[in-house]
Amino acid sequence: MQTSISYSIKRDCSPVRFYLGLLLILSLFNQSAAWGATDDDGLKAETAQSAVSAASGGDTQVKTGTVAEGNLTVDEVKIEGNRLVSTEDIMGVVKTKRGDKFDRDQVLQDLKAINSMGYFDDRNLQVVPELTTGGVLLKIRVQENAPITEFSFQGNQVLSTDEISKAFAGQLGKPQNLNDLSSAVDKVEQAYHERGFVLARVTDVKDDPDGSVGLNINEGVVDKIEVSGNKKTKDFLIRNAIKMKPGMVYNERDLTADLRKLYSNGYFQDIRRSLAPSPDNPDRYVLKVEVEEKRTGSVGLGGGVDTIAGPFGSFSIGDSNFRGRGEVLNLTTQMGTGMLGSLSAVNNGGSGVIANVPTYQAEATFVEPNIGHNTTMAVSGFGRNLNSFMVNQAMQRTLGASVNFSKPLGHHVNLNLGFTGENVGMRDISNLITNGNNLLGGMIERSIQTGAATGPNAYFLAKSVRENQLRGGAFASVSPSISYDTRDAKLDPTTGTLLRLSTSPSLGLTGAGFTKIGASASKFVKINESMTLATNVQGGMALGNVPQFGQYWLGGMNGMRGYPQFTGLGTGTRMLMATAELRTRLPFLHNSDNKIAKAVDKHLKGVIFFDAGQVAGNNLTNSLLSRNSLGASTGIGVRINVPMIGLIRIDYGLPLVSSLMGHMMPRVTIGFGDRF
Repeated sequence: MQTSISYSIKRDCSPVRFYLGLLLILSLFNQSAAWGATDDDGLKAETAQSAVSAASGGDTQVKTGTVAEGNLTVDEVKIEGNRLVSTEDIMGVVKTKRGDKFDRDQVLQDLKAINSMGYFDDRNLQVVPELTTGGVLLKIRVQENAPITEFSFQGNQVLSTDEISKAFAGQLGKPQNLNDLSSAVDKVEQAYHERGFVLARVTDVKDDPDGSVGLNINEGVVDKIEVSGNKKTKDFLIRNAIKMKPGMVYNERDLTADLRKLYSNGYFQDIRRSLAPSPDNPDRYVLKVEVEEKRTGSVGLGGGVDTIAGPFGSFSIGDSNFRGRGEVLNLTTQMGTGMLGSLSAVNNGGSGVIANVPTYQAEATFVEPNIGHNTTMAVSGFGRNLNSFMVNQAMQRTLGASVNFSKPLGHHVNLNLGFTGENVGMRDISNLITNGNNLLGGMIERSIQTGAATGPNAYFLAKSVRENQLRGGAFASVSPSISYDTRDAKLDPTTGTLLRLSTSPSLGLTGAGFTKIGASASKFVKINESMTLATNVQGGMALGNVPQFGQYWLGGMNGMRGYPQFTGLGTGTRMLMATAELRTRLPFLHNSDNKIAKAVDKHLKGVIFFDAGQVAGNNLTNSLLSRNSLGASTGIGVRINVPMIGLIRIDYGLPLVSSLMGHMMPRVTIGFGDRF
């Protein structure tokens, strides 16, 4: 019979007791070394006896003694007690191999490695070194933890049990492993956090003797929402903007998007939110939203002298948060002989286009953000008598009213329905414009040059085209549209997509009607914290006898930049246009420590742009007026966000396609708001 001294790790669940056990083993090894010097065979002289070989007729035995380090080699390493965990897996972490020198420190490290696998009861993990005729036999005895038979989950709502179970599927039928269990818990919490549920956590893990493991999950439910800081704005306006309600699981991603949209309404200077455990239920949270309001009312009075078209005056009054209910009330008026102030002189060709005649424009608008069922209503009445944007050397008088309804359908989809009634009158003013008397003569000359007509027919053709340009009428329109909007902000977005499809059948009350169909797609890609790539493609088509003022136009402040506003590019019943803009904060301001520079940085951006487009369906008119149906341009610009006014665009564009009149000179174009 063989006898031996065994070295084992016996500890409670406490890591402190575990390492105390290791120290005890080290102490035993040290005592063995202190009992005396070793002989050449490496056995303790005082305690070890020579083995009697089986050949001499005796039993192989080692009398009670101790194995000590010396020239002994490891004859074999044997794993005992494992059932579900393979010997190969255990030996994979054991560094002591057959033929190695017996090293007590390495044996202790092997015990630690086996224990770190997590499958075994550390209170019954031990190693038993025994002398053999060939050296030392290391017996490593393990006791596996109880096998896991099932997992159960409580408290999960937003993540399904099936989805959570996938993180634990590999552990079923294996001994309970604290390492694997901890790793799976981390994966579950990470899955919550990746979806925006940042408060979710596993609060308790229970294991039963039958092998079942139960996990309690606190997903982070909002107990109540508190709003503060608003003096004018009603609480319901803020609460309605937050889709998260008491009883729902907190989602950081959704809340950030809601607050960003609320901020874009322009009611607040700042919006802050915080979370605290609910005093009524510590497992739930109180969401606190604190706002800092800013002035939303404005009164404007101005005037000036357009160096081409004459003096003008303007008056405006409005409030974008009327009565603190998010309602919009605006009244804007302008009178004089200047059209849009000095912008006309900048954006177009000059005195050959603008007439020095009395003009006016007035518009009153009221917007109710929620008339019920989450539907917005906007009512507007307008009157304008201006130099026409669509027909050169003509006045366009428009009187009308409109009402529009907008309703979100969910999943970033919005439905819009508009009704408009307007009466449009066109008046020729070519005789009031410098060199304007040459307009009809120029059209006659072009008809002859292009071969469109000859002799007296050229006059009648030019006169017919001009009369068609000046056709007005009364119309009633219905304008349904649908949009898909994932932009992170309405103003100056940095990420997201905006898709829009619209149609607008117009009933002619004094003549023939027409229908317009349009589509637009915008994409915003955030390149870095300071730079955004914005792209847009839009197109439209008009069916029926559409008047000139209702056609599509490549030019103007919202069209191709770099061309004269009226004389460079034509109009048509079909249009396709594409734009790319690289919008960036200015590095010399963004990276400055100067307070003034930082303040300016918040309201100023630079732009590099490229425009390209084409119109069709009005080729004869464009030809007689020497207008291009195709255009392209590139240039640079700035965006200035002026308080109480909004975004002002100043662009300097270079035409890449020459107009029929040979215009290739770079031009400045000024406009309001982003083009898309």
